[in-house]
Amino acid sequence: MNKPVSLELLYDEPKIGQSQYGEYYLYAVRNGGPDELSFFATEDVHEKLKELNRGDRFTITKLAEQKGAKIITRYEVHPTQQKAPERLPETHIDNYYELMLNSCRDAIKIQQELGGLMDAKNIAVTLFIARSKTNGYS
Repeated sequence: MNKPVSLELLYDEPKIGQSQYGEYYLYAVRNGGPDELSFFATEDVHEKLKELNRGDRFTITKLAEQKGAKIITRYEVHPTQQKAPERLPETHIDNYYELMLNSCRDAIKIQQELGGLMDAKNIAVTLFIARSKTNGYS
């Protein structure tokens, strides 16, 4: 209450559903840690969050004020300029990624077998070049 919290959207769209209390908007967020958190947004907060995309960060503050005998709560939502780092796609169009990964793994094995006499980086590059030429990637 009355403390701003910085959050990151994990998906472009919330899960929208119906409950006994009406329509709900369930957002997946992260607050800086590794855990995915659930956030049920009110309709006015949802109106502001639907303008954001996955990876966008925002600050939300729950405020309370007294109006007569009632305490009214409302939320302030402010998008921040920080974007979460983009993740690289998992798919690979060519086989070079797997070829380099295997070359690095093999280079480490060779280095260990020779008691560290050779540099694993140089071995990996040599293996990669040789394999890419002999496997039709040149």
